[in-house]
Amino acid sequence: MLDARRETQLLAILGLCGFASSFAARSTDPMVNAIAGSFGAPVATVALLSSCYALPYGLGQPVLGPLGDAFSKATVLRVCVVIFALALGAGCFAHTLELLFASRVVAGLAAGGVIPLALAMVGDSFPFERRQVAISRFLAAALIGQLVGVTASGAMADWVGWRGAMGLTAGAAFLALVGAFLGLPAHGLAAHPGRFSLSDAAERYRLVFSNPRAKVCYGAVFAEGVAIYGLLPFVPELLQARGGGGATEAGLSIAGIGIGGVLFSLSVPFLLRRFPVYGLMRAGGLLGAAGLLGVGYAGHWTGLLACFTAVGFGFFMLHNSLQNRATELAPTARGSAIALHAFFFFIGQALAPPLFGAGYHAVGAKPATALCALVLAAAGLMAGVMLKRADLRELG
Repeated sequence: MLDARRETQLLAILGLCGFASSFAARSTDPMVNAIAGSFGAPVATVALLSSCYALPYGLGQPVLGPLGDAFSKATVLRVCVVIFALALGAGCFAHTLELLFASRVVAGLAAGGVIPLALAMVGDSFPFERRQVAISRFLAAALIGQLVGVTASGAMADWVGWRGAMGLTAGAAFLALVGAFLGLPAHGLAAHPGRFSLSDAAERYRLVFSNPRAKVCYGAVFAEGVAIYGLLPFVPELLQARGGGGATEAGLSIAGIGIGGVLFSLSVPFLLRRFPVYGLMRAGGLLGAAGLLGVGYAGHWTGLLACFTAVGFGFFMLHNSLQNRATELAPTARGSAIALHAFFFFIGQALAPPLFGAGYHAVGAKPATALCALVLAAAGLMAGVMLKRADLRELG
């Protein structure tokens, strides 16, 4: 464990990396209509830019997590930040939609080694009783990145075009690159660094899944990804259909998720002192579901902003609790456990846009968002009940 000064330094550098990763993750959502117009492509096709970022992010986890356990998490993170920044920079100059998709695929794959490994480093560096607060502070930086990213990219797309907006995301990534190389502490090494094999990786995953809580945690985060992130690329189309604005308003609306997350991160110490974690999971699922229901009815971007703020607060109330539990699924294979957490979450995110798009265009916004709300509410309620049951069974 670290002293207070080094803890602060670690959180600051990892927070910068998390900020850049989240800044880019949802940056294309408010620009879908603008990009579609630029390339003369259908909106439903361009909406898959989110999936082509999330899918490689998730699929890379089975390798990136064990690499972090086998070698230095800090070293693997630095390499990923370099590739991430270069891929985002290349996307600014893509002259075909196919090249833009390719740059997002590479950026998503590299981003898969940023936040998950950063969370694993937090788990290695903070004792369990202080870990959820430390995770919430790290996530606050990531959430601010998401908040600024969707807001700024929407406004920039209206002002200077989508390429200028993507240049802004690349600039944030290069700042994180500088911070990681100059300020990241040289710790977080595996117990026996320098050796990686597929058999060792498989053994780490067997160790993780030997904990009965693993299936609950990973199933819940998969459901979160499906329930929330399929809707976001269609917010510009939804607003346009309701006469509620363009890319700027779409970005401001989606930013509500980040606002809700930041509000939650500020309230974490208060909530943990007064409520059991199982209750936070259940309440988070229900609050997020209420926000999703509201999205189906809101007719103006300010209404969408309020609904997405409720979604963000509820989602992170549930998600932060699940992340904290994931750090303890297998303490000797923490990188692998967090990687699996990200794998299931981002596979859910990758599947969500085509699923939501099919439902939205077939039956409309209200039924589609109601189904998303049902999935999120069920995830929170079942996770709270099943994890409590597992803990009580272990206590005898």
